[in-house]
Amino acid sequence: MKDNRNTDIPKIVYEPVNGKLAPEKRLESSLQLSELVTKMATHVICHIIVDYEEQLSEERFSVASAFLQRMTSTHLCNHKLTKEGIVLKYKGEVFQLHEEYKTMTLTRSVYEHLVMFYFLFAHPKTEEERDVVWNYWKINSKKNLMDGADMEDEAVQKEIGELRKNIFSTRLGMECYKKLDEWTALGNPTQNGCIAFFRKYSPTLSKTNGPHANPLPSRGGAGMGSSESDVRRVSYNQAWRYLFGKGQKDMDMLYRHLSIHSHPIYDGLMQYQDQAQKDEGFDGIPLYLSSCFLAYLCRLFLRLIPQGDKMFDEDFTQEEIQVFKALSRITNVA
Repeated sequence: MKDNRNTDIPKIVYEPVNGKLAPEKRLESSLQLSELVTKMATHVICHIIVDYEEQLSEERFSVASAFLQRMTSTHLCNHKLTKEGIVLKYKGEVFQLHEEYKTMTLTRSVYEHLVMFYFLFAHPKTEEERDVVWNYWKINSKKNLMDGADMEDEAVQKEIGELRKNIFSTRLGMECYKKLDEWTALGNPTQNGCIAFFRKYSPTLSKTNGPHANPLPSRGGAGMGSSESDVRRVSYNQAWRYLFGKGQKDMDMLYRHLSIHSHPIYDGLMQYQDQAQKDEGFDGIPLYLSSCFLAYLCRLFLRLIPQGDKMFDEDFTQEEIQVFKALSRITNVA
């Protein structure tokens, strides 16, 4: 990740990626930032359980809360493993295993939860769009748990059929019928990630012949052509453009980097073998990324509740709040 410094962001949030600092200091900073983010995310979780019991009975809010809880617990595992490391015993002797990639799988899981949360709860611009994305996600979730034989089950067919019906009962679902019908069909495989709607511009020719013909107005009433709704599938390795902005070119390799150290991939295993035998300051980077992702999701979650942006005011200092907000925005533009 590039050290894109911003004078408005506290210096401490850049320490884990500051190559001028000693490896021990970089790791210590990663742990300190992680502790703060965990403390604040836990504060939100407990506040929701205590004060939003009625709202938790609503399906989507309950799922949103589950996203935050699972991400926090995964991040806690990342923190513990980063802090304590891995200890091996051989013939009565203790060996501290050095592996700078040991928490990559956990960070990857946190990232994937952030991606899905974003496309379910933050990216949709209208209630109709939110409904279609929600039902598409539920269909994909159910299909991922089943094999071919399960798809023959009448109960399964009925349940997925109802979800498809919900999609195509909307104007947006019908405008994008061809793609959505193909992607949600029982016999077709699922794809990881989610979907995103956008407006597609279509040039429109005049009904009047001749070189000086007036163009038909767009749907908005100005200019040439018209726009219509369209939808695309967005995989996890493509989602960075939505979450972090196209200007963050260095994020392009992020998911691939997380993945090659989570799967038995040749390049990942060769990098594992070639890693430095001692800590050079990179051991805390996966935890640092996880802290940024968790802070980002927590900020998005707080948008779902009234006065959510005020939740930290009474129990945290302004400095802590400033650091938390800075972490949640270091890698994104939303």
